[in-house]
Amino acid sequence: MDKHAHVRHPKELIQEAKNRTCRDNRLLYYNDIVLEWITNHVLASVILFDIALIVPLLTLNAPDTVKITLGVISGSWIQWWALPALQRSQNKTQAQNEAKAAVDHETLTYLAKLQDEQMTELKGIAEILSNLKNK
Repeated sequence: MDKHAHVRHPKELIQEAKNRTCRDNRLLYYNDIVLEWITNHVLASVILFDIALIVPLLTLNAPDTVKITLGVISGSWIQWWALPALQRSQNKTQAQNEAKAAVDHETLTYLAKLQDEQMTELKGIAEILSNLKNK
């Protein structure tokens, strides 16, 4: 897609924010990178871990209390990882929505100003034509 001087892509705003964070606070920036990697990669392995734990629970020769305890631990394990990952995903979506809204506002503001300039120019042309007709 072609770029336009007065219309920015939301990804540009998000990248600018990341660059500011990197420039202002490197530790926070690297923390964000690590959390993003964990969200994208480790969460899947945790789910696989839980599947690997639950399936043996079904066939394990142990008292029901042991099975229930291991099941609760497994469920807690998913929540410890899934809830922060879901929150991070929600924050990322919110940032994208805010960037899109900001870009839409910039574009609409530019178009409104351009429309005002065009209307002023047209009024001037209409006055000139009216003056020429009256002569």
